[in-house]
This record gives sequence, C-alpha cells and structure tokens, in this order.
Amino acid sequence: MTDEIDLDDIETESESETGNDGDWLWRDDADQSQPEQSDSPEAETRAARNADPGGGSTTDEDGGSGAVPHVPHENKDRPAGIPVEGGGSGGGAGRSADPEAAQPEASEADSQQASGPHGGDADDMTLALTYEAAKRLENPAYVFADAAEWADWLGLVGDVPAHVINRFQREHTIDVDFFSGSGTGPTERLAEINRHSMFYAERFVLVGVPEEAGWTPDGWEFLPLEDAAEKAEWQVE
Repeated sequence: MTDEIDLDDIETESESETGNDGDWLWRDDADQSQPEQSDSPEAETRAARNADPGGGSTTDEDGGSGAVPHVPHENKDRPAGIPVEGGGSGGGAGRSADPEAAQPEASEADSQQASGPHGGDADDMTLALTYEAAKRLENPAYVFADAAEWADWLGLVGDVPAHVINRFQREHTIDVDFFSGSGTGPTERLAEINRHSMFYAERFVLVGVPEEAGWTPDGWEFLPLEDAAEKAEWQVE
C-alpha cells in the first residue's frame, strides 16, 4: 500500500520564479523551447509574455530542456481529435490508427450459440403434481421442498379455479414455479411448457391420481402418486 503523502511537506518553487507547473499544457509546440534569457529588451519582453497566465514559461531555469512530456506516437504531428482518415491523429495520443486492432478477439466459447432457452443446455427435470394428488399428501410442504432438491422446476395443476390452488399454497406454505389458472386447464398449461418456455427440461413428469393419467400432453410422462410416494418416501393419507 502506498504511503500517505502530506502535501504541506513537499517543497515547491515559487510561482514568481518558474511559473505554474501546468502551464506547459496550454502552450503550442512552437513556444516549448526558449533561448536563454538575457538583459536585452527583447528578452525581457519574451519573458514577460511567457510568464502570462494564459501561456506560462516552459524554460527550465535549472538547466532542463523545456520539452513537453508526452508519449511518442506515429501521428504526433497531426491534429488531435480528428480521425486518421481525415488527416488527424485520431481520438488521442498513442491510440492505434486501426480501431479494430484494439478489439479483443471473441473466444470460441463466446461464438457458440446456446442450445437451451436459458442461454445454456436444457435442465434435467420439470415436475408437476396435480391438485388432487397434493391434497392426499400427509405433509405437502415437505413433499414440495423435497422435490425441489432434485427437480429443476415445480408445478401444481388441477381442474379447479386458480384461487383454489393459490389458497392451497398459502395454507401449506408451498412455493411452485407454475400452476394452472382460470381459463387454462391442466393439459393446456402443461402443453405450454415447450422448448421456448423457461421451464423446459429434458424430462417432464406429472404426478397424479390414476383417473388423471389422460392429462399429459405429448412429451410428458404420467406417474401415479402411489408409485412416486414409494420411490421418494412420501407419506400419503
């Protein structure tokens, strides 16, 4: 870490002797090298002009060359701020004349297009439970929390109005990613989860009671609640 510097401890020369340190920034290249001062009237006139606040002397009384510090570049003799093709030196000193040369090359990984709807590969599984199956669970909150550990997306669908499903979620503190609503049946809602949906995955599973087996659209597989509860060790009333 850089040590702190007390500006009051820095010894500086008087402005009356050397002028302002930043005066060289406002002067033209033609005024940056001055001959040695003499007692002649012309020398006194030049000294007075160089000491003017609008200019400032660039002569180093300690024997310096008075040259302006800068970073050399190939277009230093051309006007700054004018495009190279217009006869200038470009946007700034030291910049390349070719703007494309400064651009980093895109990596091979960046140039590849993502294959999934989330900017990457498809997820592994999207799982949905029916409202009737969820009502038969001994502890619905535990089941949904457990399923969230191995399923990427969770849903709750049923042949009931949306407010019924919403009330069931509030009563059992359940959080799902999607559910069927008013005007959208369970089959239609599941069919909307296609390659363009954020819930798209490699596998789609609907867990429900046997009479709901016909709800699955193309691409979905049906799993009876009893089989799912046995494999996942869920308690069913």
